[in-house]
This record gives sequence, structure tokens and C-alpha cells, in this order.
Amino acid sequence: MLNNLNLKPPPTIIDVDIRDDAEILVPMLKRLLPFPDLPVLLIGGIAVGSIEEVRELEKDGELQKLITASGSAIGGAKRRKHKK
Repeated sequence: MLNNLNLKPPPTIIDVDIRDDAEILVPMLKRLLPFPDLPVLLIGGIAVGSIEEVRELEKDGELQKLITASGSAIGGAKRRKHKK
């Protein structure tokens, strides 16, 4: 979903379930975040929602607003065509 937006800077994705410290990190995140399940999207350090909530935000156009308000550019990573 985020890949299709061509964000600049690109998002940082952390797969907590494959980290060496997953047995510590996953329960800690579940206590700290307002959403019971992972994955959770953070934009500008703020938890926006689980995958279901993020899909709804995208459908309503709110996800794009949150991303641009955080300082990221949508479509900013597209390559320019070289003129010959």
C-alpha cells in the first residue's frame, strides 16, 4: 500500500517479529500502542492504526493527508525521464 505512494523519504519498515529481541519488543509495543494487533503504522511518530484502519484512511483520502502533513512527499520518488 505504501509502496504505491512512492513516498520521499521512503518509509522505514521494521519487522519486529523477525528481530532477535522480538520476544521483548512485541509485548512492549502492544502495551505502548493504542492498537491491540500488529502491524501498526506510525506517521511522524504517531500511531495511526492497524492495517484495517489504515486501509479505511486510504479509502477516505485521510492517509495521504496525514503523510503530507508529516513532511513526506507523495509521488516524490518517481524517476524523471531523461530528455535526449
